[in-house]
Amino acid sequence: MPYRAGVIGLTGIGASPPRTAPDPVLGMLMPHSHVSAYAEIPQVELVAVCDINPVQIERFKEQWGSRLPDVTIYTDYREMLSKERLDLLSVVTGDHVHAQMVVDGTEAGVKGIFCEKPIATTLSDADRMIAACRAQNVPLLIDHTRRWWPEFAHARQRLRTREIGKLQSIVASLTGPRAMLFRNGTHLIDTVCYFVDSDPEWVVAELEETHRNHPPRYVGDGGKDPAKDPAGSAYVHFANGVRAFINITKTAVGSSSWELYGESGMIRIGPARSEVVRSGEDRQLTYAEMRPPYVTRGDMVAAIYELIDLIENGGEGTSTGEDGRRTLSIMLGMLQSNDAGNIKVKFPIHDK
Repeated sequence: MPYRAGVIGLTGIGASPPRTAPDPVLGMLMPHSHVSAYAEIPQVELVAVCDINPVQIERFKEQWGSRLPDVTIYTDYREMLSKERLDLLSVVTGDHVHAQMVVDGTEAGVKGIFCEKPIATTLSDADRMIAACRAQNVPLLIDHTRRWWPEFAHARQRLRTREIGKLQSIVASLTGPRAMLFRNGTHLIDTVCYFVDSDPEWVVAELEETHRNHPPRYVGDGGKDPAKDPAGSAYVHFANGVRAFINITKTAVGSSSWELYGESGMIRIGPARSEVVRSGEDRQLTYAEMRPPYVTRGDMVAAIYELIDLIENGGEGTSTGEDGRRTLSIMLGMLQSNDAGNIKVKFPIHDK
């Protein structure tokens, strides 16, 4: 029997159809929405979707009606949970309303949950989600997509084999109008945590000038208005000694990059080229392009396959609720540091 799946939230990341490849013989580009990913997995049947916005519902009908004619559409997610006996649930709503939907999903008997990033906007909500999933033995994956991107998995593997020696520091940057802390900055900070593989000990941060007086808590609207989601810079010290310099800037030209500095080399991941730089005994540097292997699954499809494997076999996920909470704690720590005059904020922190 196929796994019965449902999706709450039909915005772009929730329901956009896959695009065709540059040449028809190449098929389509990797699915990059929850609906399109479920539609590509043979052992999954998407049986229901939900949204409260009539515009999103009509768009779903136009884009998917011919391919998924049997999907039931709801405007109340609780009704969907009570009627559909779902195995898999995607929560693709505003950043600040994930928690209750995840908790309700576990109580309705869902076997695995795939939740959009960030996990939540308060630590108490993140803790509720993690506790509910743990109590019902429901694996929870957070869609910090880079953890399923080949170049990031490949770079992490090379770090683990000490190809550049012991990791010392990371410089990570995200710039451009969409460089919002909770909307896209969460990806940047999560990748830092993914590479460092340690808990943060303290953070010092400064938000952009337009958010100098931002309170020490989330005050956004779920990601709709970029003006309500700040950018900022931070210095994070981790328990294993790695230092991370994080730059999230809306007013600079749009780009993203990661520089991972080890004792004997570095790994650079950029928008156009990724490379490994090594230092020889004579201190001469050598440069080699980093080419991750070709893969057959995109990030969304890979995450759902992993969720199914966790249901069937157990184990530790690539992007767990605990991972999502760690990233959230750094973002909230940045807000608290800025609010208190850019002071050092020590972890663990609490909601303010």
